[in-house]
Amino acid sequence: MTTLAFEAPTVQELFEFKPIWVLHIGSLTLDITFPTLLMFAVTILVIGIFLGAFRRPALVPKGFQNVVEAGTDFIREGIAISVIGAEGAVWTPLLAAIFFWILFNNLMSIIPGISFPVTSRMAYPVTLAVLVWIIFNVVGIKEQGFFRYFKNIMFPPGVPLLIKPLLALIEFFSTVIVRPITLSVRLFANMVAGHMILGVLFLATAVFFQSGLGKATFVLPFGLATALMLLELFVIFMQAFIFTILTAVYIAGALHPEH
Repeated sequence: MTTLAFEAPTVQELFEFKPIWVLHIGSLTLDITFPTLLMFAVTILVIGIFLGAFRRPALVPKGFQNVVEAGTDFIREGIAISVIGAEGAVWTPLLAAIFFWILFNNLMSIIPGISFPVTSRMAYPVTLAVLVWIIFNVVGIKEQGFFRYFKNIMFPPGVPLLIKPLLALIEFFSTVIVRPITLSVRLFANMVAGHMILGVLFLATAVFFQSGLGKATFVLPFGLATALMLLELFVIFMQAFIFTILTAVYIAGALHPEH
């Protein structure tokens, strides 16, 4: 009787990649890995989709333009205008770029032959979160002025005088320090968890298929992995949506402080 011993891969085995190229720029060393190439490929894909759809826009959209325009309208009406207000329309390009870039990078986790979400590497969510942090703080300072912007953050109206010092610290910490951390960690953690679960289940499928327990034993892990891929598809969309809508909320707060 054959004994089946299956060891789940370590986190390093699922997320670490050997450099494909190593670039030396002065004293700086850059490792070009599979996720790096995948990120650039997805970025080019997203740019190509929008250029292809709107290169020769028709008054009555159809076909590919209609699909891309429907996605853009969803961001414009469902996020930009509904969260920011009438002036939210001007933020549609930024919000649409963020949404579709995250969405397509997340989708790489369920593409056969790739099976790796770029956003499960912390550097990418952090970079995007820092960019959002810079944007909404710059917008707030530009619209309100430096001192008034931070006054509105730290001292919301209607707060008792004795509580104001404590609340000022809490509001400053939560708005200026915590926001980019939570924004990036939420996206990163969800994609890491999904990738680990699917990776283990598909590896278990291969192990059971090649074992002496009978070919049919692979059905259980494979069926579970397939079902979880549907859940992962929902998570993929929701993480792109949540990141984008939170970006809109932060921009709206910078544009429309509470009085």
